[in-house]
Amino acid sequence: MAKSKKKASSKKKAKPRRRRGLFVLFGLLLVVAAAIGASLLFKPAPERVIPASLTGKMGKGQGAGLGQLNSPRGIAVDAQGRVYVADLGNDRVAVFNADGSPAFNFGKKGETAPKSKPGEFNEPSGVAVAPDGTVYVADAWNGRIQSFDSKGKFKAEFGGARYSFYSPRNVATDSQGNFYVADTGNSAVKVYNPGGKELKVLGGKGKGGGHFNEVFGVAVNAKGEIFVADPGNRRIHKFSALPAGEFVAERKVPGWQQGGPFWPQLACDAAGNVYAVDSHNRKIWVYDSELNYKGSIGGPGNELLASPLGLAMGPQGDLYVGEVSGNQILKISGISVPAGK
Repeated sequence: MAKSKKKASSKKKAKPRRRRGLFVLFGLLLVVAAAIGASLLFKPAPERVIPASLTGKMGKGQGAGLGQLNSPRGIAVDAQGRVYVADLGNDRVAVFNADGSPAFNFGKKGETAPKSKPGEFNEPSGVAVAPDGTVYVADAWNGRIQSFDSKGKFKAEFGGARYSFYSPRNVATDSQGNFYVADTGNSAVKVYNPGGKELKVLGGKGKGGGHFNEVFGVAVNAKGEIFVADPGNRRIHKFSALPAGEFVAERKVPGWQQGGPFWPQLACDAAGNVYAVDSHNRKIWVYDSELNYKGSIGGPGNELLASPLGLAMGPQGDLYVGEVSGNQILKISGISVPAGK
């Protein structure tokens, strides 16, 4: 009788173990279902290809002759369609006519600051054209911005202890003629009126919104809204127009997360869309003025771009792209950015 009681009690004890096993199995199923749901919910939107076509080329390959380039960087286009290129390897600015033919060069290699003279460069990296035709050049390793007239005649310089730039790599202008300096080594964007009076300082070193880890691309749209390429943090920042210049939003650029952006440049079109170059993936990401994703131009499998870097929007809506490996400037036309979000 005692043995039969033990068997009965052992059967009773087995039931809770089966229940616990069922609970564990049910819990695992819930975890798997949640993971599947999350992957579907947060799956990135499929990439959109924006129609665009190559309609022109500028540059006669690598060299120092008229029309030749050596590691081109920043680009700017004036109201007449003339193209200005920061020809870094030749320490000059190369100018092309609207039809793509070479016009002239200005600037030359000089001594390092403070011995460098006006019109001399030490790695010119960015260029911008103001509404009055003034050309601003970011003279990186001389720690200054130089300005010239549309024919390349020296006008003024902004540098030294008063400005304290550390390797400024780019410059942009707005409709009022103010110029915006990408003070790369100081992780800031500094804004000045045409006379060189400081109006605003954006950013500063940091990881939070509105702070940078070095700065390269700067672009200002028709509304005066400011967009900054922050390569160290792999993102674009948006700031409101002056005089406030307040941080508004940020956007991580997918291609910049992979290999790290190489001197990322920005440009804005007349509709306010923002173009961000991605040299690693040979493409250009496009966002609206609220930094909503719109699509991309080029990319792997598309032979449009090989090593894009410099960016500028022309007066007719054409996008000019600097090709570093080919030492030329491409003219991209027929860009059709989709409406809506």
